Amino acid sequence: MLKKTLLTVGILFAGLCAFLGITWLKDTWPIESTSLKNEGVGKLAIGMDESQIRHYYPEISDAGNFIVHTKTKEIICLELSDKIAGQNFTTKRGIGIGSSLADVKREYGTNYRQKNTERYGNLIEFQDDKTNQKLAFGIDLSNEKVTVVVLFDYKKYNYQY
Repeated sequence: MLKKTLLTVGILFAGLCAFLGITWLKDTWPIESTSLKNEGVGKLAIGMDESQIRHYYPEISDAGNFIVHTKTKEIICLELSDKIAGQNFTTKRGIGIGSSLADVKREYGTNYRQKNTERYGNLIEFQDDKTNQKLAFGIDLSNEKVTVVVLFDYKKYNYQY
C-alpha cells in the first residue's frame, strides 16, 4: 500500500513539475531575432540621453512613459499606453495604440513570443539579440487592436509585464 501511495505521489509530482516547466518555457523559449535597430517611439529611442526627452517632448517629460538608467541617464525603457492629445506617437514603423494585429505582423513579422500578463493581458513580444531590445505589443483579442507598446533594453532593465 505504501509503495502505491509513493508511486501515485511521485507521478503527481512529476506531472506538476512538467506543467510548471512547460508554463515557464513558453514565456522564455528562444525566438528568432527580429531587427529592432533604430526602433523607438515618436522621436525617442533606447539609449538617448534624458535631456533629449525634455527637448523633444517637454509636455511629457515627467509623465512616467519612460525609464531612465540612474547612472548613465539614458533611456532604457519606453512605454506607450495612452494616446496624448495633439500627439500621434507610433513606433518607427508606424504602429501605435489602436493599430491592428495584422499591421504589427506585417511590419515586424511573425517571430514573436506570446504571453498572457497580469498587467496588460495578451501580449506579443519581439526580440533583437543584436541590440538587446524587446518590443512588446498588448493586444485586445476582442478586436485585435494594440493597447500598449513597450520597448526596452532587456540587458539593462527587467520589464515586469
